[in-house]
Amino acid sequence: MAYFTAVLAPEGSGADRGWRSVDIDLEAGSPDELGDALRGTVDDDRPVLAVLEREDEWFALVRTDGDIDVKVFVSDAVAAAESAYAPLFAELPAATGLPVRAAAVDDDEDDTDEDPDEEEAAAEPTSARSESGIAEDVWAGDPELLGDLGCPADVLVRLATSSADPATATVEIGELLGCADVLESLR
Repeated sequence: MAYFTAVLAPEGSGADRGWRSVDIDLEAGSPDELGDALRGTVDDDRPVLAVLEREDEWFALVRTDGDIDVKVFVSDAVAAAESAYAPLFAELPAATGLPVRAAAVDDDEDDTDEDPDEEEAAAEPTSARSESGIAEDVWAGDPELLGDLGCPADVLVRLATSSADPATATVEIGELLGCADVLESLR
């Protein structure tokens, strides 16, 4: 399966805002390492957005604005953890108020010697599980990372949890942000 990556930066402001592609190789690494590479592509504090897709499996978005922390969202943290970009998703926080990331859990596991940290993690809310016990919502990260650019958190979560192809999801996100044409031209 192939990866698709694109880096986009806005041009102009207000109603005249457009997007341009930025030529950079996205290498696997921590969010901070990728953030430093993205920051180096613009001369100001404008947002820079990296779009990553693993064909038929997942999509991820990475955003940085100047010195502000890197924000990451991935549609399927379980599948992405098996990818070349796994370090980017290793410690993503669960969002509050929306379905949170979850991994499949073996309910038959012996719980007699539980670690206190594991008990704390188990107390965190998890997403709904199907009858098979597999998590239905396995997204992770910050679903609000594109809210100010035109893609609300609930839309991002809906796209992540739908059965839509990752490329279809990123096109819809691109349409909301006004960068679909640039994104499609890079495919």
